[in-house]
Amino acid sequence: MRLLVKALLVLAAAVAVVSLMGEGPGYVLIQVGEYTLETTAALAGIALVLALAVGWELWGLLSRAWGLPARLSERHLQHQRQKSLALLEEGLLALEGGQGEQAQRLLARGARQAEAPEAYLLEAARAALLAGDRSEAEAFLDRAQRGAESHDTAINLLRAEIELDAGRGEHALALLSDLEHRKKENPEVLRRLLELYRRVEDWDALLRLLPRARKAGAVDDEAAEEELVTVRARRMEEARIAGNSAAVEALWQGAGRSERWDARLVGPWVRFLLGKGRSREVEKVLDQALKRRWQGELVDLYLALPEAPGAAQEMLQRLERWRSDHPVDPHLLTVLAQLALAAKLWGKADQYLAEVTAQPELPPDILLRLVQLYQEREKPEEALSCCRRGLAALKEGGPALPAPAVGPGAGQRLE
Repeated sequence: MRLLVKALLVLAAAVAVVSLMGEGPGYVLIQVGEYTLETTAALAGIALVLALAVGWELWGLLSRAWGLPARLSERHLQHQRQKSLALLEEGLLALEGGQGEQAQRLLARGARQAEAPEAYLLEAARAALLAGDRSEAEAFLDRAQRGAESHDTAINLLRAEIELDAGRGEHALALLSDLEHRKKENPEVLRRLLELYRRVEDWDALLRLLPRARKAGAVDDEAAEEELVTVRARRMEEARIAGNSAAVEALWQGAGRSERWDARLVGPWVRFLLGKGRSREVEKVLDQALKRRWQGELVDLYLALPEAPGAAQEMLQRLERWRSDHPVDPHLLTVLAQLALAAKLWGKADQYLAEVTAQPELPPDILLRLVQLYQEREKPEEALSCCRRGLAALKEGGPALPAPAVGPGAGQRLE
């Protein structure tokens, strides 16, 4: 088709030449050495057009012949790319399917044919790790690191993962700390550091890192707020048990307003205050916390006050003010029943016990306390029923039983 178009163009050019010459044939004389060529101008024009057309075609043939090796090389490279990408796809699918050894073989073959094999080698290292071959994973990472420094972050992240799986937390921490210093706002680096600090229960490091991780997008705002409260509470409890009063005070002062009214944080703070004999502050903290946000488990802490054993009836009257707003809270009803028993108000105690026991779903810690209270009331059938319900709740994965209370008056029966 292209040849036909070119022939038509040449013919059209020849016709145009003849038409331009008109009736006057013209005269062309060409002399080269001893040779002389005479012809009409029209015929010379047609010959020139034909010569140009042939030259054009010859130039195209020579150009294509000259570029043939490059085209063959490009086609070979394109074939290699397609083959390496197919191996990468198969390898990643095998890796996702948990077939570590097969994925490792496919990705290693793909790396040999890829122009930039670093990504293949990284995934091959993951596959080797999945197959349980740490030495092979390290070898793949070494090859990847020699290939390109731009993949240094991903390589060291995977190295840290290998170190963690091998139980060498200090090596993983060294790698991740170095990355943190160089890549301060890298979300993946911060995410791995958080995982490591959680594993080793380094609460101070978590308190330092969580705000940065939230800002960098490594953890969402809600999850970060939730974890900050939990971590701060655990660190406070550690410091309280260790007798580090300054640390407990600093952690409480450093908490945000919303954190201070969370039961997880109020609990360690109250136990600290009780240990220091600051019971008036305890009442103030509990009252404010419950007014701002109702959390039934905080009501249990009133029983740890030093005056609770000797002023059960007075405390009962104080806590009953919450009942109208929270008529079915199991913690409140259980505390009221315990205070009524201590004040020897048997009818009121039985009323509160019946109200809380009638609730269909109760946590195991409440059921255990009901067992003890029914034993005090000498009602073995009700105590046995609560015991069975508590065991069933534990089997279904209910919350663990609470730790023993700490502080003056804790662990004492209210009589």
